[in-house]
Amino acid sequence: MREADFVSAITSRPDIRLFFLFGQDESAIAAMAAAMAQRMGEGAEAVDIDSDRLRSDPALLADEAASTSLFGDTRYIRLNFRRDEAVDAVENLLNAEQAGNPVIATAGNLTKASKLRKLVESHPRALAYITYAPSEAEATDHVLMLARDAGLKLDRTLAAQIARYTGQDRRLAASEIDKLALYHDASPDRPVMVEPAAFAALAAETSEEDVNALVGCVMVGEVRALGRQLAEARVLGIDAIRLIRALQRRASLLAGLRAKVDAGAAPGPLIRATKAIFWKEQAAHEAQLKRWTAARLSGLMGHLLDMEQRVMALGADLGSVLLEEELTRIARAAARAK
Repeated sequence: MREADFVSAITSRPDIRLFFLFGQDESAIAAMAAAMAQRMGEGAEAVDIDSDRLRSDPALLADEAASTSLFGDTRYIRLNFRRDEAVDAVENLLNAEQAGNPVIATAGNLTKASKLRKLVESHPRALAYITYAPSEAEATDHVLMLARDAGLKLDRTLAAQIARYTGQDRRLAASEIDKLALYHDASPDRPVMVEPAAFAALAAETSEEDVNALVGCVMVGEVRALGRQLAEARVLGIDAIRLIRALQRRASLLAGLRAKVDAGAAPGPLIRATKAIFWKEQAAHEAQLKRWTAARLSGLMGHLLDMEQRVMALGADLGSVLLEEELTRIARAAARAK
C-alpha cells in the first residue's frame, strides 16, 4: 500500500477501526499520523490515550471508540505504544460490537514476533503500515515534494544536501523548507528558484559556532567535557534552538544507522559508507551509536522536540538555563549506557 493511500484511508475506510503506523522511520510515522489527523477536519475532537493506562484498563480503548462527542463533533483517538503492550485493549477494540471513532496508533520498530504486530496485521478491522529507514534517494524525493508544495524550485543536488543536513528526518527537512519559503516569500502560485547560497546562508554554522563537539559530548556521555563546551557556547552566544536542532539531526542520523545495525549491519563499515558523516567524525559517530538503542533514540527525539517548544516558550535567558540542564541529563544517560 502506498503512503498516500494509507493516509487517505482514515476517511475512506469506515470499516477500519485501528490505523497502525510502526517501523524504523520515526519522523515518517509522526508526519503520516499528523496528516491523518488533519484529514479528520479542523473541528474534530482528538482523544489522547496513554498505552500504559490501557494495561490496567483494557476496556477503555473500546469504550472511547464507541462513545460520542458531547456536541456531536467528529472524534478520533490518538494512541502511542511504547512497547509491545496493551494487546488485550486492542483485541477488545477490534472485536467490539461497535466503534465509531477511528484510532490512529503509532509504535516503534516491532519485530515479526511482536504479539501486537501479529494481531493488527491479521485482523480485518485493522490497517497497518510499516516504515523503513529511507534511502538517500527517497529522502531527496521527499525534500523535492516539500519544496514543490511550498512554491520552491530546487535542483536535485541541493535537495540531497538538505536531506543529508537534516539527517533524513522529515520534520527537520520541513522546517528547513519552511525557512527557505519564508526567506524567498514563496508560495505555490508564486514559485521561486532556490540557489545553494541561500540555503547555506540560512543553515550554515560558522567555524566559531561549530556545535559538533558539543553534540558529540552529549551523545557519548562526556559530562566533564560538556561543561567546557557549554561555557564556550555561552561566550560565543550560540542560539539554544540551534543546539537543539543540531542534536535532533544527530539523533535522527543515529536512529537510521541503529536500524541498519539491528538488521545485521556492522557499525564501522556502515558509518564509513555513510556520506553524511565526515571522515574525521566517523570514530565519534561509532562511539555514539554504541551508546544508544533504537528505543532510547526514539524517546530522545521526542524529548528534543518537546524541549525545543519549552525553550522557545521560556525565551532566551531561561531557555538557555533549561537547555544546559537537559543536555547534562542526556549526557549522563549516555554515560550510564557505557
